[in-house]
Amino acid sequence: MTGPKKDTPKDPAVETEFLRKTVLGILSVLETKGLLSTQEVDGILRAARAAATPPPTPRLGGPAATTQWVRPGQPHQPVDRSAPIAIPNVLRRTPASSAHQAEPSLPGQQDEPEKPAAAQKPPVMDFDLQ
Repeated sequence: MTGPKKDTPKDPAVETEFLRKTVLGILSVLETKGLLSTQEVDGILRAARAAATPPPTPRLGGPAATTQWVRPGQPHQPVDRSAPIAIPNVLRRTPASSAHQAEPSLPGQQDEPEKPAAAQKPPVMDFDLQ
């Protein structure tokens, strides 16, 4: 008989595309016949896509940002720490009422009544962690 040779190598990309279209056709028929719901088909496709994608490579722990590499035989050079470091001012501002009390009051002025503690809003710190 003159059938196809079994030794012919098949292109993996063509085989993958054929298998993908076959599976999508089967899922479409099952959905059309009412054997699978749309949510079930979507779940199957999502699970297949997740299984087909390789997991991301874990990031290896690297050196700190201030690490300086030294070649073998090279002497260690300490970091120059003579430069001043800017430290941000994160202290709370004094409320207007306490700043007003710290000032000496003039005889003709009346003090403003203090706001109750519930009416004062606490300071909000907004950080961008990206």
